[in-house]
Amino acid sequence: MGFHPDRIESLKTAISEAVTNAIEHGNQHDEAMKVVVLLTARDDGLVISVADQGQKILPQEHTTPSPQIADVMERSDKGGWGIWLIRELMDEVEFTTAPSGGNQVRMVIHLEP
Repeated sequence: MGFHPDRIESLKTAISEAVTNAIEHGNQHDEAMKVVVLLTARDDGLVISVADQGQKILPQEHTTPSPQIADVMERSDKGGWGIWLIRELMDEVEFTTAPSGGNQVRMVIHLEP
């Protein structure tokens, strides 16, 4: 599509974080549940949708503040960066309930002129 290599790395990282969140938080590590990733090319960019089948509906408005480095580094699981990272790397991010239930994140990355 013509993305700069740095934007491709951002895209790969954001998708990886979204899928990891869907597996861990949405589907609760249930191997019987699926994660669906849909990519839609547009003239001005790429739309990525990641949906889980989880019964636990996550808050639709994520107001997670930027994690403090010291707070995260002290935790043993090193979690807390995923949503923040996705928001930093993508041009648009929206969290909703998927049409079939579960959670969905819609991310958009624009082509630079």
